[in-house]
Amino acid sequence: MSRPNPAAAPLAAEQREPTKAFLWIYVLAYFGGWLGILGPAILALYTRLADLFPPAGQGTTAVSALAVVSGVGAVAATLANPFIGRLSDRTTSRFGMRTPWLIISSVIFVLGSLVVAFGPANIAVVTIGWSLSQVGFNGMLAIFTAVLPDQIPERMMGRVSSVLGIAMNVASLAAVWLVGLFAAGTITFDDAGVITGGDPSSPLRFIVPVAVAVATSMILVVALRPIDRHIQRSQVPPYSVGEFFGSFVFNPRKNPDFTWAWVSRFMFMLGIAYLLVYQAPYSSAHLKFEGADLDRVVLWGTVVTVVGTVLTGYVAGQLSDRFKRRKPFVIGSAMGYAVSLVFLSLAAPDNSGLPMALVGLFLGGLAQGVYFGIDLALVTDVLPDREADAAKDLGVFNIASAGPQFIAPFIAPMFLGLNLHGSGANQDNFAALFVFAAIFSAIGALLVLPIKAVR
Repeated sequence: MSRPNPAAAPLAAEQREPTKAFLWIYVLAYFGGWLGILGPAILALYTRLADLFPPAGQGTTAVSALAVVSGVGAVAATLANPFIGRLSDRTTSRFGMRTPWLIISSVIFVLGSLVVAFGPANIAVVTIGWSLSQVGFNGMLAIFTAVLPDQIPERMMGRVSSVLGIAMNVASLAAVWLVGLFAAGTITFDDAGVITGGDPSSPLRFIVPVAVAVATSMILVVALRPIDRHIQRSQVPPYSVGEFFGSFVFNPRKNPDFTWAWVSRFMFMLGIAYLLVYQAPYSSAHLKFEGADLDRVVLWGTVVTVVGTVLTGYVAGQLSDRFKRRKPFVIGSAMGYAVSLVFLSLAAPDNSGLPMALVGLFLGGLAQGVYFGIDLALVTDVLPDREADAAKDLGVFNIASAGPQFIAPFIAPMFLGLNLHGSGANQDNFAALFVFAAIFSAIGALLVLPIKAVR
């Protein structure tokens, strides 16, 4: 049975200001969700595949397998996010619109991670498990993003969005640390406090981050349940085939600002995707680190990125709310990120290139802090129908984040194989890869300019 319908009234975000406790729980769940997916995505998935294609890290077999697994998983993510968002917009459960789907998605996330961690050691099983993990996580993400317009007043949107952006980036650091810490075998710390020893193929490198994600999401379930939005069954039209396909599309002619925001995010995230998917292979094949040294380099690269993010993220959100401007921050940060990728492309192809790579990662962190602190607030300002289709439209917008993760691995070989120095074929040309990633990010910055509804 459904409760009396409060959805015909203004959104909860217009009726009340959320408590500090709810805000902290919301941010914690967002942090935990990203921790659960980024640990495997940044490091554990690559080392798992490298273990399946020995010798680990040699040749292109592990990198090629990563492209397949990441690409198929990104397709699943692209479909799951708006579809589950649409279902939550139509849910008439007495438990609310969002809460049931947060629980269901968490269960799927766990199942997928168990398949990757404990399934037979072949690429088909890993691909199936990773795709399930992406479905589960992106279902959770659809609910997380829907909570923003549901429960957060517009006057707080920039600040809360910036904190969520910081949480996502800090989660990447915690994820890499957990992936290194919870490995089988003897774990020790060297003089720099860095984890050494352990087994890169340990299933705990998948299970522990996901356990954190589910635990924090269940805390949000408890906090969200009393204030979750409700709709009556009579308000929901039959779920036709057209409704199904409508979960993945929007009308560009009727919603030009949303369209420009979508395309801009897509291009920027295409630049981000190359670093997200290829940070470990870059550190291995380009910077020439292996084994425990590879874990160490990825960890410290994540540290400098997160430091940059924290330095700019919250301040950018505060300034955006104060000056009531979003576009300059988004444009400047996307351009800044393009510059950071150039530093990665210029790093020497051996251990000596690490300092320049770390400079690039730090600059990228500064840029990401601003971008992710503002962009979600910007798109919330231009949603086609914030009250009726918030989760669905935010799910469509999240395709612009998930889609590049599908495209990037499949077109990366074209850039990795470029012969820029006349020295023959080279399947590890990460310099070319990051130059093109920088170009994509810069284009994303320029595509914000046509947006009219947001200054």
